[in-house]
Amino acid sequence: MIERRFRALWERLQGRKPHLPHFLAEIHLEGIRGIDDVRIKFDYPVSVIAGGNASGKSTVLFAAACAYKVPGAGVKDFVPSTLFPDYRPKVGAREDPKHEIVVEFDYSTPDGRRSMRWRRAKGWNRSFLGRKNAPQPEGPVYLRTLSNLSNPSEVRGVLSMSRLSSAPRETPLTASQIEFAQQMLPSRYAEVVNLSGGNGAKNLLFAAQERGAEYSELHMAAGERAILRLAREIAQLEGALVLIDEVEAGLHPWVQQLLMLQLQQLALRNDLQVVVTTHSPVVLDSVPAHGRIFLERDDTGRVTVRPAYRDVVQNALYGRSGDALNLLCEDSAAEGVLQGVFDVLLPRERINRESVRVGRDTGANEFPMHATAFRKFGQIQNFVFVLDGDKRDSDLEQTIHARAGTAVPVLFLPGNEAPESWIWNALRRDPAGSSTELRIDSAELAERMNQLDAVYDTADDRPGTIAKAKLHGLAEPLGWAEPDIGRVVARLEAIRKESDIQPLVDGLKAALLQWRAE
Repeated sequence: MIERRFRALWERLQGRKPHLPHFLAEIHLEGIRGIDDVRIKFDYPVSVIAGGNASGKSTVLFAAACAYKVPGAGVKDFVPSTLFPDYRPKVGAREDPKHEIVVEFDYSTPDGRRSMRWRRAKGWNRSFLGRKNAPQPEGPVYLRTLSNLSNPSEVRGVLSMSRLSSAPRETPLTASQIEFAQQMLPSRYAEVVNLSGGNGAKNLLFAAQERGAEYSELHMAAGERAILRLAREIAQLEGALVLIDEVEAGLHPWVQQLLMLQLQQLALRNDLQVVVTTHSPVVLDSVPAHGRIFLERDDTGRVTVRPAYRDVVQNALYGRSGDALNLLCEDSAAEGVLQGVFDVLLPRERINRESVRVGRDTGANEFPMHATAFRKFGQIQNFVFVLDGDKRDSDLEQTIHARAGTAVPVLFLPGNEAPESWIWNALRRDPAGSSTELRIDSAELAERMNQLDAVYDTADDRPGTIAKAKLHGLAEPLGWAEPDIGRVVARLEAIRKESDIQPLVDGLKAALLQWRAE
């Protein structure tokens, strides 16, 4: 049920994006915190930035906080000199190096694309990329981490509330703020108030539950405190940029999911743009693929933005691939062939379908990069790489092995061409064998294929592209998808001992048996 709610929200939020009054579309960083040159694009109104430790997640988040002039904020509250300070003591030899830094923003507005740049040479200054005397875009910005009250100095600041000489001011949370929190917390609150004092004293939350219990946030669980503070601060924001570091801190996975649901509902209702950082796969799964931003810092220290992965890659990078054999192939046609082979292999070897996951939509040239990441995160032993048949004569197999650092299986689809070409040729050799499963008379199937061959006989394009077009032309009128036809053909070929698919069948069988033995 919650997955359906997420998907409905994703569609509505994506449709809302063009109508937002202001949208931070891209951040470009140079020379900051070890980041040489990276561009982060935001496509979905609620973005999740993920990556390993020291990959630059918080740097991107704090940079985003400098994108707007915030009404009511101090002149030094949301500027790079405050959010990216250097250690420069009056005495002592140790200090931070002073590099040139560029922090550049692109915005989508009703008046078109706009840009602004912060640059530090001797000092920080702003420019507007050709627009003289242009004002910095204005808008509310909220920046925080959920892991507050995590060290003694912060706790001492809250305890200072008890030493006030006069009664603190009480501000009750509104119904909408309490409702935001109660969507995620088991407690039912009769009242939640914010206690505040003058002279820079900290704020303190005090809760009264419906069953009569009353207590300050010093007696709250970390997750309860984090959610109530978040509810107090963002539930009534409108048109704001909301930035939350380590959004999962102190929260149970189920509450993480509910929080992401509430954040997206709030973004839709109040025209918010939300950017969070996380180490949690639950949070990643809570936004669509184009809302996920993966940062990686390689062995040389270079930070890059990696593609938004399908689940099999994401699961590996977040430690969730150990319970299955994971295969990585190039596209949906390749996946169809693999699924057809597994239709034969898995029942024969008495292995559950859930024990195998297939990932795709990643170019073959990215496989070595994936192998490096899987090795780094200790997941490489659970992977099999499957290349198209036309990659046999490339050096990709050797490169993958070198990057993996181990004898990871690298298999090839049958033939020496794109998988669509192999599927078409196999279907052409024996249309009668496939016609029953495709629910079409064998003679009619052969005739349709003849017609498509004649149409594309003089086409001036790559054989794989032509085969893909022919397969689409065959599949669509029959109500099939091209990968489904590939699955049918591969299943039949896997049974036929003399078929050229048998090396792939044998390789997958060996990988399955090895995985089961371990």
